[in-house]
Amino acid sequence: MLEVTPFVDQVTCIKTASPLGDQAIMWVCAYLVGDVLFDAGCANAISELQEYSKKRSVRRVYVTHNHEDHYGGCAAFVPKAEVFAGPVTVKSVYKPYPLPQFFQWVWGEPKPVKEAHKFEESSISVGELNFEVVDLSGHCEEMFGFWESEKGWFFSADAVPLPSRKQMAMPEENIPKMIARMKEIRDLGVKVLFDGHLGPIPNPREHIETRINYLSQLQTQVLSMVETGKTIPEIKTELGFPEPWYLPNTEGRFAIEHLIQSLLEDSV
Repeated sequence: MLEVTPFVDQVTCIKTASPLGDQAIMWVCAYLVGDVLFDAGCANAISELQEYSKKRSVRRVYVTHNHEDHYGGCAAFVPKAEVFAGPVTVKSVYKPYPLPQFFQWVWGEPKPVKEAHKFEESSISVGELNFEVVDLSGHCEEMFGFWESEKGWFFSADAVPLPSRKQMAMPEENIPKMIARMKEIRDLGVKVLFDGHLGPIPNPREHIETRINYLSQLQTQVLSMVETGKTIPEIKTELGFPEPWYLPNTEGRFAIEHLIQSLLEDSV
C-alpha cells in the first residue's frame, strides 16, 4: 500500500504499509524533500514505490537506521538515486538481515541494494535548505535525524515512540537514551516533527513531553520496585501491561522484559 500526501511545497509524505484487507497493518513514513528522500518505506510496497519513482525525480536517499520498515524500499529508487546510510546501517542495505516470518508479513523482506554509500557528514543541503545531521541513537545503535533550523523542521525517524505509553521494547533499545534524545529534540523549539510513523506533527512539544514524562515516571516506578527486591518477572507482573496477540510471533524481538531491563540497566 502507498499513500502520497503533499505537506508543503517542499515536503511530501510517502506512507507505505502492508495491507490487511483494505486497511494498513501499520503505516511507515518516508519524506521527499526536493529530490532527496529521507527513508524509503517498506519492502511490501516495492511495486508501488517503483511506479512512484518513475514519476518523481529522486536523486538521493538517506536511510535513518537499519530497521526494515525504513530501508526496505531502497531498491525501488536505484540506480536513478544514490543511497546513503550510516556505517552500521549501510551493511543492512547491502545485505538485509533475515526476518522472522511475522515481520516478513508486516513489512516485507528488503531486496539488497548493490551500491550504497556511507555518509558521515554533519550536514546536507537540499536546494536552499540546510539540514544538520543529528545523532538519534537510542531506538537502535545507530540512527540519524535531520534538523532544518530555519524552517523548524525535524525529521525524527523513530526517536519519539509511536505510543504515548510505550509498554514493550526491542533488545537494542536504550530507553534512558531515548528519553534524553527526546529532551534534546523538544528543546530545539521544533515547529514540525516529521515522525517515522505518524506523519507530520505541527507544534509537537506536548506530543514529545507526554512520552518523556511517561517513560521518566515509569523508570522511577521500576527502580523503586527493584529496590524492594523485586525481579524483572515480578516487576512485569506488578505493572500489569497487557500482552498483545502478536507478541509471541515476534520471536523475542519485542518484549515487556526488554523495556524493564533497559530502564534498570542502560544509561545515557
